[in-house]
Parts: sequence; C-alpha cells; structure tokens
Amino acid sequence: MRPVLKPFLHRRDGENLLLVRDVGDAFEFYDPEGQIETLTKLLDGTRSVDQVADDIRPLWPDLTASDVREAVAQLDETGLLEDADATTGLSSQDLVRYTSGLNFFSTFATLEHSRYSFQERLRDAHVVLLGVGGLGSSVLLGMAGSGVGRITVLDTDRVELKNLTRQFLYVESEVGEPKVARAAARARAANSTIRVDAIDRRVRGAEDIAPLVADADLVVCGIDQPMASRYWVNEACVDAGVPWVGGGMTVTRLVYWSVRPGRSGCLVCRDVAGMGPDAGDVDGHDGDLRRWRTNRTIGPMASVVAGYVGLEALRYLTGFAAPVAAARSWLIDVVTGGTSLELAWDRRGDCPVCGNAATAGRPAGPARAKAAAEVAS
Repeated sequence: MRPVLKPFLHRRDGENLLLVRDVGDAFEFYDPEGQIETLTKLLDGTRSVDQVADDIRPLWPDLTASDVREAVAQLDETGLLEDADATTGLSSQDLVRYTSGLNFFSTFATLEHSRYSFQERLRDAHVVLLGVGGLGSSVLLGMAGSGVGRITVLDTDRVELKNLTRQFLYVESEVGEPKVARAAARARAANSTIRVDAIDRRVRGAEDIAPLVADADLVVCGIDQPMASRYWVNEACVDAGVPWVGGGMTVTRLVYWSVRPGRSGCLVCRDVAGMGPDAGDVDGHDGDLRRWRTNRTIGPMASVVAGYVGLEALRYLTGFAAPVAAARSWLIDVVTGGTSLELAWDRRGDCPVCGNAATAGRPAGPARAKAAAEVAS
C-alpha cells in the first residue's frame, strides 16, 4: 500500500495548514511546526507508510513510526487519502469511459475502498426500471451512462408526439413505436458494454412485479398510473428485500422517496401512521383522477426529479453516501427553487406489509450489490 493525498492545494494561514479541495471546501489543521504539511507532501503515492516515516524522521527525530502510522490513519479517516496501489478489474476502455465518475468516487475513496470499487459495484448491479415516461426515460439514460451493468426496463405505452416536450430519450421518427423497445435501444446505443432487457407488459399487481425483482439490486418506479402501482411495487420489493426509489411531478412540485426493506419504513407504514392515503382506498379514486388529471409538466422538471431519483439510486448501489430519502418524502418547489422534507416516517410493527408479524419467516432476499452492507445507517 502506498497512500496518496487526494488533489488538494496547500495553503498556510499563520500556524494553520489549509488543504483546499474546491472553492469554500477546505480542511484546516493546526500545524505550527509544519509536520502535517511535510507529511501530506510525502504522501505522493511513491512511498509506503514505513518509507514516509523514514523520510520524515530526520526532520523530527522524536516522531516514531507509530506516530506516522497514526497520523496517516487519521488522514484516511478524514477522507483525504487513497491507495496508489489499488487495482481494478475494469477494462482500459472502462477507465476512459468512466473517468469523470471515477474522479467523483475518489472523493469518497479510502485506503481500503478504492475509487474503482464504486464503479465495479455499478458494473455488477441489476436495476429494474418500471416505466420509461417523464421520469423513467431520463433515469434510464443516467443509469446507462453511469455504467449500471444490467437494466431491466418495463413499459407498455407507445411514443406520442406530446411526450417529446419532456421525454428526451425519444425522437419524432419514433412516434407510434413501443416506448420500451426504443428506450432499450437508446440505452444500448449510449453504452454498448451493458445489458438492457426490455419487457412490454402492463403491471396489474404485485404478482407481476415479483418475478422481475427477484434477482435485482434496486428498483426504480416511474409508473404514475394507476396510483396503486406504487403499492404493488412496495409490496413486491419488501417481500424480496430489494430497495426501491420512486418519484413524480405535480404542477409546481417535484417529489421523491425511497424504501429500504428491513431498515426503513415502507410506503404502507406511512399510511398506517396517518401521513398518506390508505393503500386500500387508492384504486377507487384512480378512475376519477385519470379523467380529471392533465399533464402539466415541462422538460426541466422531468430532468430535475430524475436527477434526484438517480442520485438516490446510486447511493444505494455504490454506498458512496447513505440514502437520504429512505422513508422520507422530499419536495422541490419549481417556483421558488426551495427543497424541503415533506414527510418522514418510521417502520411500524403493525404495518401489514413490512411489520414484524408480516415479515416473520420471510427470506432475506437475493444477494445485494457489494455496497449494501457498507452503506451507513
């Protein structure tokens, strides 16, 4: 192992050392003698920890190898180091394709977990995307570009001219064609190294979703009609132990949330707590809502909520950060630009879907992406 300091500018402010990563983003250390500054400059990826200790002790003979190892460990714990000797199974083409992603993940890398490990988790992941309309079409391109290794896409609609104001995955010449076929083709064209499976089928209940998620690492729900479909996704994912992320748009607001089975409350927990509609009453309102509802959204709205949903999905898949929307409903106001937490709910033992009695004896679900056990609570 050869520790290397991540890209930082060194700045002195009297007796303090500043390691500047970006404008307004700096780490400050009290360093009157310059020991930390010297140490960080020696951590250039050419030396082992013991070699760093050998090179710094002539300047400060009282420093021991143990002192240096402890200082390196503290810098690593702060997130400032990665291993110059880290290896990867990514191909040379992958290293070029995902350059910007790898540079992003380096921010969260440590001596133990390299920047490559995050990308490898994406490569090994299977995501089920339900719906490739306003939300799902943008999420799909983000997943393909990020390098999710396998994506299963489900939809049953056809491309309409009115879709093109916000579903930028499609073009005029595809009007009248099945969305799922065109979406899969576009994703494959964007990234020929990934597997994309297309399923042209309507969802009528949790039993239609269960077979799709049995070996998935994550589900993204982009189905908005019928409203009950979110509860079907919730039930199937909780049964399989698979996290899922959902989102949508109203006239002036965007919303997204996620469910982490066994760790967070599910969608029905929210309703049991009196924070949402009763899942059993949703179907009865769908017909009236469909007749009343008109689509009043514009392209940037779809792109923005898809970005939030996509980031939450990548938190689950890679573990670069903990999910922020597990049993949390976040709102983005498109008029004011404000973001707020609308609802937060706990997992309930009396929930008929994920409560203690309901989940007793259920299998733990398929093996998750490598990051699953490492994401912080």
